[in-house]
Amino acid sequence: MMPIPLKPRKLALCITVALLATNISMSAVYANTLNANNTLYYYSSGNPNGNNSDYTNYDEVVITTNAIASTSGLKGWAIYMNGENYKFNDLTVNTSGMLSDGIHTKNGGGNIVIENYNAITGAYSSDGINLGRELSANYSRVTVNNETNIKAAGMGVRANASVNNANAVATITLNGPTTIETTSAGSTVAGYTVYAGQDTEANSTAVKGKAEIFLNGDSTLKTVGKNAHAVYARAAGTISLGNVDISATGATANGLFASSTTADQQAAIYLAKNATINVATGSAIYATGDEARVKSYDLNTATDVAGTYVVNGDIVADKGGQIQLHMAEDSAFTGVTNSNQLPTSAADAGTIALTMDGSRSLWTMTGDSVLSSLTLNNGTVAWSGAAVGNILTVAGNYHGDNGLLKLNTVLGDDSSVSDKLVVQGDTSGTTRVAVANAGGSGDKTINGIEVIHVDGASDGDFVQAGRIVAGSYEYALRRGEGTEYSNWFLMNAPATPEPPDPEQPDPEKPIPEPPAPEQPTLRPESGSYIANLAAANTMFTTRLHDRLGDTQYIDMLTGEVKTTSLWMRNVGGHTRFKDSSGQLSTQSNRYVLQLGGDLAQWSTDGLDRWHLGLMAGYGNNQSNTRSDVSRYHSRGQVTGYSVGLYGTWYANDENKTGTYLDSWILYNWFNNKVYGQGLASEKYDSDGITASVEGGYSFLMGERSDGRSTYWLQPKAQLTWMGVKADTHTEANGTRVEDKGDGNLQTRLGMKAFIKGHSAVDEGKEREFQPFVEANWIYNTRSYGVAMNGVTNYQAGTRNIGELKAGVEGQIGKNLHIWGNVAQQIGDKGYSDTQGMLGIKYAF
Repeated sequence: MMPIPLKPRKLALCITVALLATNISMSAVYANTLNANNTLYYYSSGNPNGNNSDYTNYDEVVITTNAIASTSGLKGWAIYMNGENYKFNDLTVNTSGMLSDGIHTKNGGGNIVIENYNAITGAYSSDGINLGRELSANYSRVTVNNETNIKAAGMGVRANASVNNANAVATITLNGPTTIETTSAGSTVAGYTVYAGQDTEANSTAVKGKAEIFLNGDSTLKTVGKNAHAVYARAAGTISLGNVDISATGATANGLFASSTTADQQAAIYLAKNATINVATGSAIYATGDEARVKSYDLNTATDVAGTYVVNGDIVADKGGQIQLHMAEDSAFTGVTNSNQLPTSAADAGTIALTMDGSRSLWTMTGDSVLSSLTLNNGTVAWSGAAVGNILTVAGNYHGDNGLLKLNTVLGDDSSVSDKLVVQGDTSGTTRVAVANAGGSGDKTINGIEVIHVDGASDGDFVQAGRIVAGSYEYALRRGEGTEYSNWFLMNAPATPEPPDPEQPDPEKPIPEPPAPEQPTLRPESGSYIANLAAANTMFTTRLHDRLGDTQYIDMLTGEVKTTSLWMRNVGGHTRFKDSSGQLSTQSNRYVLQLGGDLAQWSTDGLDRWHLGLMAGYGNNQSNTRSDVSRYHSRGQVTGYSVGLYGTWYANDENKTGTYLDSWILYNWFNNKVYGQGLASEKYDSDGITASVEGGYSFLMGERSDGRSTYWLQPKAQLTWMGVKADTHTEANGTRVEDKGDGNLQTRLGMKAFIKGHSAVDEGKEREFQPFVEANWIYNTRSYGVAMNGVTNYQAGTRNIGELKAGVEGQIGKNLHIWGNVAQQIGDKGYSDTQGMLGIKYAF
């Protein structure tokens, strides 16, 4: 007696021919079936409870066939179901004959429950699972509770709707992790990984029943053939997907494809969880026909849902097809939508309703797009077509809940090309709008560049997100006026003010002319570039008394001429100015440290004195510019160094009066930065020569009777060449920046009054002090400025400057001198500069 088999670990049951036909006993069937390859089949009427088809005593059942599938002799298919009930733990099938499905059902239907299913079907029209259209029974079911792995030359899993029974339902349920790959082109018999609905081989035969496929676990679906759609639902077919990763790399192969024009026979694909869809040239999602549906929906709970979707490919609906997607946080859609609702294609219109949630969700729109409705709940739409001018048309309503639109515009005048949102219905909510310049040079606008057009009720608010700049101009997003009130424009100048209404005009008081439009709004960065250039040219300029502290260098007690000296000065200053447009206000603070010392001293006649010295400096200037129009601001920063020579000659006549001449030349180099609010920082260099010639004459005006103090007047003049020039550079936004005003020749005419002497308590202590006041008139031949894409802006009010200075210079000891002063400059149009200086010199 043969023992009853127990449940051995990973024991494979290799079945050759196990045919149980009606009234045929087991012994009547081939006795050595365990060693041959053929089809596993049990006929249900001879086994109504399906007990003999329960293979769960075995850990694994392996079935291998190599014949062409046929009912004649029943061969080719691994599992043939025609009214049976099967149960397996692990089922592995491998077929190599044409038409040889891993699981194949006929009109009798049945039920198969598998824990883990692995199938390789390697020949033409061989599916992993195929529930046939001949179904006459009420159901045909295949359920895999855990893992499914299928590689098929035909279709992966196919549930065909019955053509015989209106109550029949063919159902495939894959509950666990699923991987399905097909290797053939899409056709009536091959290519699709998941297919449900009307049999593609029976287009002329009307279906009666329904077909359903549920992929409830995490699924990976891959097709490589031309027209090989990954998921395909036809009439009377429903497919429900859990987490799914789809790849369709063949030409014109769609990711999700729903197609039905048959009344009351929907072709529906439901996305219950998250989805990743990548296609090559087909559509990522396509619904065609009045009964075609693709929707974010959980069929098991009958509720609308949202999922995280990563979609690389287009979304298309036509001929009444409907797509309704709700993208959750972290979704990414790259492609276009086309619901065919423009006038040119209205006869083929479908509907696409898209909702995007979350600030990390992004639609990268690669071309013109049309859809039925759009809702952005913090989501973002970014235009990124190959050329600027792509239009997103919403045929219905648009709603924004802090959504973001990122457009591209060739910023110029009113005729500039721009991406655009067109809403044919109504708008509501609030949406942010960011605009990137696509190579525009900037120009004056009158009515503005239209970027949002609304045909219906324009109740939504569109607010500017970030700066919109081109060249020197600052653009702003504004609602239109008058008949354009529903639409939104980019403008760089306020709208023309309305003329005031006169009370009672009469000949003496005619109707006033409307005021002229304001000039275009300028960027604050131009003020920062100006401040940087002005600081670089003026930071290290000096006057004789800035360096040496006193007019006469000879020791006041001994008359001894010192052989060398070392001096240092520290300067802090604050500058305010407006630009030539009057829109920008700039303030800057600077610090300068200079060191120098005499290299040589000599006299040619015993009375005069010559000095030759070396000096070097470090300086830093920080500026802040604010636009009084746009309220944006920018910061400028200059850090630099200088090195050069100075030479001084004193006539030093017998009466301590006479002429002095001073000159110096410096090479200066700087690192410059500009930080625009909300813009990329800009870095560039500048360098150049500055040089000066100064002369003056000291007049002795009087002397105290005790001889301790003398009174002096000193007229003076200075000519300074300022030749520091910045490198021309291009900003990150494409603006070309060039400086203006280098080569300025500054003249200074002034008068200094000072007292030179010491008090009685300092008598004989080698101390001498020189308090002074000074007035100067400063004239600049050029104003410092900048050209941004050819539009020039200048520092205002610096042509003529008045200066008052007061301070004290003194000899503290035999070899030590200190000096300090404060100066105030006033120019036109709000220009001012305040400076404090402290210097020290030691004579060796």
